[in-house]
Amino acid sequence: MKIVVVGAGLAGLSTAMMLTEAGHRVEIVSKGIGGLLLSSGGLDVYGWTPDGVPVSQPFEKVAELSGTSHPYAQIGADAVRKGIGWLSSRIPAFSFPAGEESNALVPTAVGAVRPMLGLHSTMSALEDGQKLVVVGLKQFKDFPAQLIADNLSRSPLVDVTARAITISLDIRSHEADSAATNIARFLDTPGGRETFVSALRGQAQPDEILLVPAMLGLKPQSYEHIVASLGVRISEVPVAPPSVPGRRINDALVQAAKASRVDLSNNAQVIGCDHENGRITAVHIQRAGRVTVAEVDAVIHAGGGFESGSLTRTPEGTIFERAFDLPVHHAENIFSSGVLVDEKMHPTDEDGNAVFHNMYLAGSIIGGAHAPAEKSGEGIALGSAWAAAHAAMSEGENR
Repeated sequence: MKIVVVGAGLAGLSTAMMLTEAGHRVEIVSKGIGGLLLSSGGLDVYGWTPDGVPVSQPFEKVAELSGTSHPYAQIGADAVRKGIGWLSSRIPAFSFPAGEESNALVPTAVGAVRPMLGLHSTMSALEDGQKLVVVGLKQFKDFPAQLIADNLSRSPLVDVTARAITISLDIRSHEADSAATNIARFLDTPGGRETFVSALRGQAQPDEILLVPAMLGLKPQSYEHIVASLGVRISEVPVAPPSVPGRRINDALVQAAKASRVDLSNNAQVIGCDHENGRITAVHIQRAGRVTVAEVDAVIHAGGGFESGSLTRTPEGTIFERAFDLPVHHAENIFSSGVLVDEKMHPTDEDGNAVFHNMYLAGSIIGGAHAPAEKSGEGIALGSAWAAAHAAMSEGENR
């Protein structure tokens, strides 16, 4: 089949690769880099209840959502497990310190503690009895080391001790406050790594763990080199976007997609489609000042929600979907608004009828969840990617 995937975030890239691995011709159409740069770089399935209680068994929570309007009710726990397993086998950048079914606890950039299922390989889980050294950087204002250390030391969720230190790096002489990606590029250079190692050498005891802002190089080997040079445990802590661990995952997925012969069209967007009898026959793609028409057998819509512009709200309060004018479910919490789906990931109207029988949705375009609050983003993305890809293949064979 010829399949167009809209969006190049975690859901779009994963779905495209799943389909390509099965022998289908896939083109990704994307306006730019996907949403992984907004992520922590880890894998969230379900972290918090609506009442703010941490979830230790996320897949049990997924099962409890059956029969609700939450995306997990249609995706199912099995698809989430398979989607995470697929990604972990292709991109070996994750660890599951509490096991593949349980959340671990990790620190945030304000010293709070939160649950997470799969940790980026540069991150460590918090455990009772740990001794932590929070490393602030004078040139990076979004990581208040003393505040983080104080909050971690009095956290009700984990019993640790923490102290703070601050170092200074001459990254760019004209910048008093540098961006995480600039610091990461600096640490990708031999000179940058040596400067960082020299500033930290002797600052931690053998039984202490250094907590640093997540910016130890865009290249995975930079983190490995720094750890080997210092000879102590180092754990990155996610900071405000752009996410360096998320960028590492994005780059690895893009490289893998290209190696799998996925056709990746950046600086392009789908602006409409031709359809007949409930099936999309072609999509209209705008790129380089012109519009082309591409015939398709199926479409995967993984273009994201409000954060990407796929969903837009008018001044009058109407929310609409830009590319295909799909019906949007308006939730009481605006951030839970989106397009509803059936068990095959087809977009549906409010009555549950499929709008297009050869379109499948994946990721945050699907309504019914508030992923940033409940910490479910990667679970929804990968579970819906798995469900959408396999529904497209199954139904394509039967057409």
